[in-house]
Amino acid sequence: MRELTRSNDPVFLSYLCAELSAEGIEALVLDAFASSVLQPMNMTASQRVMVADEDYWSAWAVAEEAEERTTEDRILDGRAILLQPKAGFRAAIDPILLAASVPADTGDQVLDVGSGSGVATIALLARVQGISVTGMDVQPGLVAMATRSATRNDFDALARFIHVDIARPNAAINAMKFDHVMSNPPFLPADGGQRPRDPARALATLESTADLKAWIEFMDARLRDRGTLSIIHRTDRVPEIIDALGDSYGDLKVMACVPIDDGRAVKRSIVQAVKGAPFSEITHRRLVLHSANGDYTEAAQAILRDGHKLTISEANT
Repeated sequence: MRELTRSNDPVFLSYLCAELSAEGIEALVLDAFASSVLQPMNMTASQRVMVADEDYWSAWAVAEEAEERTTEDRILDGRAILLQPKAGFRAAIDPILLAASVPADTGDQVLDVGSGSGVATIALLARVQGISVTGMDVQPGLVAMATRSATRNDFDALARFIHVDIARPNAAINAMKFDHVMSNPPFLPADGGQRPRDPARALATLESTADLKAWIEFMDARLRDRGTLSIIHRTDRVPEIIDALGDSYGDLKVMACVPIDDGRAVKRSIVQAVKGAPFSEITHRRLVLHSANGDYTEAAQAILRDGHKLTISEANT
């Protein structure tokens, strides 16, 4: 068994064990100094909550919430619930914009590579009915947290999250194919800046076992012919993405996410392409996010609050 947490608060311990039981996870409470259930407990000392190794990460997500180290946020103007860690990496609007750009339809299967806490997956499921989404991430804690978010939204049958290091996929992962693949990968190369102290933030912002090219190769290998690949990334790395896509993709579109239409640099862009489509000139569009007073534009509000789709070829210019 593995220690989940410890506490000398009997009320908290009772609450946590009840929450774990509700999730079908069996927990054992031991005295911090006891090595066996046969030894007497000292209720004034910290008690250890133990769970089976295979239940650890699911239990971890329950404990994080019980210990109030997560927040329950609402996205899409309250249409969906998202659990996120209070500390470490917290999602901005990028994954919501990404999910809005995916042209999924009823019956489609979608892959979210680097799904994190599940923002893009939850946003896409809230917008499109009758699809299924698989999220993959290298951080097991975020996989567990995203799974709980799916449960909060009654998406259990539609979403699943898997712990995967995309640099080392197993045979089962390699056999998977999807109609659409989307990703909001780390923006910086491994040597691209000061490494954040928080390990979760570091993994979310800096490439680790897979660089951008390897990331896109993984996405490509999971995508069916004529499926769409969608990725949101730093604008200055768009040429790398296009180069990595090579000759296998056509109908290539790039949408610049313009912060304010005042000539300032554009930091984020969405790149979308169709696998196996004939080559054509790249279509460039813009989506202006904020008006001069800082409010979201009507086009941005339709996506971020009203849950509308974002067809890149029809983005506002």
